Amino acid sequence: MRPTYMLRVLNKQFIGIAGDTVNAVAKKLTSSPPLVSHKPAFIDAFLYKMKKNPELLKNKSIWSRRSTILLEFVDSHVKIYNGKTFIRCKITEGKVGHKFGEFALTRKRKSKDQPNAKVKQLKKKK
Repeated sequence: MRPTYMLRVLNKQFIGIAGDTVNAVAKKLTSSPPLVSHKPAFIDAFLYKMKKNPELLKNKSIWSRRSTILLEFVDSHVKIYNGKTFIRCKITEGKVGHKFGEFALTRKRKSKDQPNAKVKQLKKKK
């Protein structure tokens, strides 16, 4: 059970008891260390050099799809490699913290308007 949920349950149980007891129990529950520790964001070496001077990043080709987008890269255009071609992408504040690869799709989308080629061939045979 999560500590915050346990605290709510304990507060409901100790309504009639003095506030000192509730505060002591609450401190014991909330003083535990966090269960999840976050890793630092991965940034490729050449992008880390450009962190200090974001003007160098403008219209730069990037092969590192696994690198994290930093706040310093906002309002710049980059070309991200999707495995075949480079996709031009403008970095905005909403993209900060995501990976470059999320914004260069590697697969083509099927359009819903055009039916499959096999279906067309079957209709022509009839």
